[in-house]
Amino acid sequence: MKICLVTEHFPPHIGGVEIAFHEYAKILSQKGHTVRVITSNSGGITGKINSTNNLEIYHLKCKSFFGHPIISKKELKKHIEWADIVHTTTFTAALPAVNLSCAYKKPCVIMVHEVLKEKWFQIEKNPVKALAFLIFEKFVLSKKYTAWHTISQATRNDLEKYKIPKEKIKLIYHGIDYNIWNNHIKEKSLNELFNIDKDDLIFFYSGRPGKTKGTFLLLEAINKIRNDIPKNFKFGFMLSKDPEEERISFEKIVRTHKLNNLIKISDSLPYQEIPAYRKNSFAFIVPSLTEGFGFSAAEASALNIPIISSDTGSLPEVTSGKLLIFKSGDSNDLSRKILMATQNKFNIIPEKKFYWNDSIIKIEKLYNELLKK
Repeated sequence: MKICLVTEHFPPHIGGVEIAFHEYAKILSQKGHTVRVITSNSGGITGKINSTNNLEIYHLKCKSFFGHPIISKKELKKHIEWADIVHTTTFTAALPAVNLSCAYKKPCVIMVHEVLKEKWFQIEKNPVKALAFLIFEKFVLSKKYTAWHTISQATRNDLEKYKIPKEKIKLIYHGIDYNIWNNHIKEKSLNELFNIDKDDLIFFYSGRPGKTKGTFLLLEAINKIRNDIPKNFKFGFMLSKDPEEERISFEKIVRTHKLNNLIKISDSLPYQEIPAYRKNSFAFIVPSLTEGFGFSAAEASALNIPIISSDTGSLPEVTSGKLLIFKSGDSNDLSRKILMATQNKFNIIPEKKFYWNDSIIKIEKLYNELLKK
């Protein structure tokens, strides 16, 4: 089978979408399918890479739309014409992929990570921009795809509100790499990383400082309990430098509210190094305002460390172990749950597992069903 994956970002760019499409490309090519990945050069690479005989990756120079790369239809055309099936993703990558797929009569699957709808107005302060994003989201999701691939039940429920035919929506969860995310990995000291006293316990966050990730909500919650939290607890943030504006704003708030003694910040580290540090935390905090699958939450669950998570999107679906859940967007509730955690008042949720091989088997089945039609 000749499979064309069309996505805005791909490793070395870091994110949940990148992890998913990287695993798809790797495993599908290992199973004998011929795979081409068409993506932008957002990860700092431009040009064609032959990863294996069955896998080619094309990093194209792209213009940008509100920070999202726009893949050229002219450059994408030959790859769609070559493929048996096309698998793309929201948002800007989907439009040229589906338009060309229709032109060449190729099945086109869109991976839908999350459907924000009215949440755009919660994330974007400018109501005009929020409305524009909402309209664009609906426009992209309403195109003539052959199938809509959702990665959680929560995303499926939200997608159905756009009147997408239920029989064309396929729920296929992502997977977790349990070789690196497991309870037996050797820990690395967060106290040393953040230069915190070795006896202090650390609430940990790692990821982007973006609006949807709830990092500013977490800052607000910490500020509210700064005088109530036991002295031996600190907060460590391992933040990427992208988006730069949010990273600068985050650091400014920490300084303005004089939280430097309570909050420590480090730059992000290579993906393979993060599990060892996350395993060392007292608890991992997932304050997201939206979440399609929730890699960080599922990964933390695999490490068997306590988690404080919002109740948004898929997070209740993928979290397990020692867990406290707070109402998404509610800094007061998050503050309460942090204080409960210091007293070790966690709920226990039965273990949940998500395997990439299970995901790929279902993807292959979907491809074959669509090609038969």
